[in-house]
Amino acid sequence: MKRLFLSLITLTILLAGCNQSTSPEEIAKIAYEWEEAKFNNNYTKQQELIFEKGSYEVDKGSKKIDSGLNYDDIQFEVYFDTELEHYYVFANFDNPNGDNAVEDNVVLREKNDEWKVDTSHSLDVSREEIKEKLERKSCIHCE
Repeated sequence: MKRLFLSLITLTILLAGCNQSTSPEEIAKIAYEWEEAKFNNNYTKQQELIFEKGSYEVDKGSKKIDSGLNYDDIQFEVYFDTELEHYYVFANFDNPNGDNAVEDNVVLREKNDEWKVDTSHSLDVSREEIKEKLERKSCIHCE
């Protein structure tokens, strides 16, 4: 009986460990990979990161560049919608290819146990609505 009880406890601990959620820092790194792929015109990487293959074709046929975009230069505000199970990431940074500031909205959805960029939903995001509706999970590189 003790063995059964110990086995159940061990199994519960193992299952709980396997079911941990993704950290806001991991989500921010995926958003960074997306921003870097966009600013570097890296079509192949963009296709790896998007939720629906072929939904973002802007850089198809473009020559890859090195934009010089760095993770540490981007402010990431991370929100999670428990109803829709989407992450919203607001990325703010200076354009490495120009003189303007960039405010990009990235929506991440889970697909086959990986978080992918939903390009169509990313276009429809209202920062104000998300900030009013959801609690911010993290703000990375915010000072």
